Amino acid sequence: MKPGPREGFRWSKATVIYSFELWHMRHLQAPTAKEWCRAGHDHPSMATVRRVFGSWNAGVRAAGLRARGRGEKRPSTRDANVRWTHESILDAITRWHDEHGRPPLLEEWRRGDGTHPSTTTVQRRFGSWNAAIEASGFTPRPPGVTFTHWSDSRARCPVSGRWLAA
Repeated sequence: MKPGPREGFRWSKATVIYSFELWHMRHLQAPTAKEWCRAGHDHPSMATVRRVFGSWNAGVRAAGLRARGRGEKRPSTRDANVRWTHESILDAITRWHDEHGRPPLLEEWRRGDGTHPSTTTVQRRFGSWNAAIEASGFTPRPPGVTFTHWSDSRARCPVSGRWLAA
C-alpha cells in the first residue's frame, strides 16, 4: 500500500490539513474517524493523521474544525422528526433514476447529500438494497458486476464533440 497519492509522497502537517479542508468543503462538517476510514483512499489514513498530530482530534482541530466528542451525534441536515415511509423512499429512488438515468448504486447513495434516506434506513425498511431497487420498479445490478459510467468507456469526437462508441 502506498503511503500517499503517488510514489515517494509523504503526508506532512500541511497536506493532512488540506485533506481535512477538502473534506469540509465537500461535506460542510468535520469528519468522524469512522467516516474517514470508510471514505476511500484519496486522503491520509487515520493512522497517518495520528502519527502526524498525535491524535485524531488534534488533527481535526489543527485544520480549524471542531472535533465531536465521543458519542456526540452529527448535526442533522434534516428535521429529526421526519420518518421515511416506504412510499417516500421509493419516491427518492425514482427521483435519483430520473436525474441520473439509472437506479442508484449503494455506494453512490451512501455518499449522497442528505436529501434522501440513509442506506441503513432503506435496508431496514425493505430488507436489502436490491429489494428496495426492485420495489421501485427497477432491475438491480447483478452481484459482482462493477458499474462503469458510459463517459468512462467512450471518447468524444474532437470535431463534432459527440460521444463515440467504444
